[in-house]
Amino acid sequence: MEKEDFKKPHFRAGDKAYILGLKEELYRVLVEESREGFYIIGPNGFEYVNPALAKMLELSPEEIISLKVEDFLKQVYPEDREIILERREARRSGRSVAPVYRLRVFTKTGRLIHLEFHTSQIAGERVAGVVREVTEEVKVEEELREREILTDNLLNNMRTPVVIVQDGKFKFANQAASEIFGFSPEEIIGAHYSDFLDEQQKEKIEELYQKAISGGPLIKHFELEVPRKDGRKLWIGVDVSLINYRGASAALTVIYDLTYRKEVEKILSRTLEQLRGAFGAVIEVLHKLIDYKDPYTGGHQKRVADLARAIASEMGLPADRIEGLRLAAQIHDIGKIVVPSEILSKPGNLNSSEWGLVKNHVQIGYDLLKEIDFPWPVAEIVYQHHERINGSGYPRGLKGDEIKLEARILAVADAIEAMSSHRPYREAFALEEALTEIENGAGVLYDQKVVEACVRLFREKGYKWRS
Repeated sequence: MEKEDFKKPHFRAGDKAYILGLKEELYRVLVEESREGFYIIGPNGFEYVNPALAKMLELSPEEIISLKVEDFLKQVYPEDREIILERREARRSGRSVAPVYRLRVFTKTGRLIHLEFHTSQIAGERVAGVVREVTEEVKVEEELREREILTDNLLNNMRTPVVIVQDGKFKFANQAASEIFGFSPEEIIGAHYSDFLDEQQKEKIEELYQKAISGGPLIKHFELEVPRKDGRKLWIGVDVSLINYRGASAALTVIYDLTYRKEVEKILSRTLEQLRGAFGAVIEVLHKLIDYKDPYTGGHQKRVADLARAIASEMGLPADRIEGLRLAAQIHDIGKIVVPSEILSKPGNLNSSEWGLVKNHVQIGYDLLKEIDFPWPVAEIVYQHHERINGSGYPRGLKGDEIKLEARILAVADAIEAMSSHRPYREAFALEEALTEIENGAGVLYDQKVVEACVRLFREKGYKWRS
């Protein structure tokens, strides 16, 4: 067989009747065996109906063909009969009609079904059609519509502002959303969300939106400041959830008015700053009292406070805790105000009673500070700064995590500064000697991580004592 033979139709040469018969047989099998209904209707009624359509209507093909158009209309749901009459009149007057339409039809047993017709005009004022039963589809569509109506009614009656955003545009906005922004629902629905934002907020929301549609994590809550229609600024909190809305993905957005809360926060923040300023002034007064009594102790506290703050920063403590530690370190020896100066500056060894007075300075410091309502545990930090990890410290013999982290930091800063400074009874240690001494006590007397941070500051980051 030549290669070209594959391109030729393989029918009996010249047997047109055979080819025509084969095509007719093929069409018959396709139509007769189809699950979809087929029909041909002429001026006087049905001329052909396949078994599938007859089954849908619970009639035989012969019963349907015997029906006139007026008889078939009786099977159609009353409100839908006008559809057939209008289509017939349009064809008679030469006007075009939509090829697809739906009818509600009663079957022979009275069951109401929904049929979808796909029609074509053929010769002799005839119409050929394909029919598909869509009763279940219509039922699902109606349930979805009812659910959407119910949902819309519930959302509309909520006092919480709710909007639905799809493809960047508002598809729904309840009355509460209209009231909070000052725009009517008609002004909101259909508009792009960016129409209601300034440039800075547009960039923020666009970044979040692009992350979400590119498969990134959905930011479910955020806050932003937006303008109302009257120009007044409004702080809102936004909760976002992904939903299916009318067959497509959308963002259900619940909005909270945070304007009053933000205003209160500003007032509280200013008040807190004023209180912190007042507490800072109190600390400064106490520090000066010590400085007047014993300049050495005053300078020691200042240097310890600077180092303690640096260690806490190196360890990554929050700024608020660092500030509390700094203030506590500035007055950590406040209790020494009641210790006689001759004991504090005595060049020789202290006897037991003198040492007892010195050790009691932490208790006195705690008693002086405990009634002041600081926003930080200043009194407790002062009380614990001579405690040691193994329980050998004073006044309570606390161990490990029983000691506040701030107090553990203060203990290391206090010890380093004390060893690095001249005392009446000894010369100052060299800095490297002091660091080695602290390292030897790491995990026993001093917190291991605090020691590591302190050593790192001096050896790697060039920390210097401030005058």
